[in-house]
Amino acid sequence: MRAHAGEVSLPGGAVDAADPSREAAALREAWEEIGLEPDLVRIVGVLDDVWIPLSNFELRPFVGTLAMRPTLVPHDAEVASIVELPLDALFDPEVVGTEEFRGRNFRVTAGAYRYGGVRVWGATALTLGMLAHVLDGAPAQD
Repeated sequence: MRAHAGEVSLPGGAVDAADPSREAAALREAWEEIGLEPDLVRIVGVLDDVWIPLSNFELRPFVGTLAMRPTLVPHDAEVASIVELPLDALFDPEVVGTEEFRGRNFRVTAGAYRYGGVRVWGATALTLGMLAHVLDGAPAQD
């Protein structure tokens, strides 16, 4: 999205007329943007919708699992690189914090993640925070 060029984000985009559902659209976008095979993904949940004021876009984050680590390939036209953030990092005080962000006519302090020299903020940080909250309340797996 031009309004969010240069920002770190999760795969996503608008629902196309050919998409049978928002879940199908999310899987299609992940395939188009990072080469994640939709048939390999098991959708296990959905997080709260997130409204993005800058683009007036509402996103619905789906959570999926895979049986094995996928080979991801960024689509050059949309994705500059793929950043992998281990789930443990969502709880690491060295990674999670708040930062001040400035834009035209605004200054705000908001939650952010810093990992491997990359800063994640905005709707992506909010989505990762929701995921961390869900994982923190999940029963331990043996």
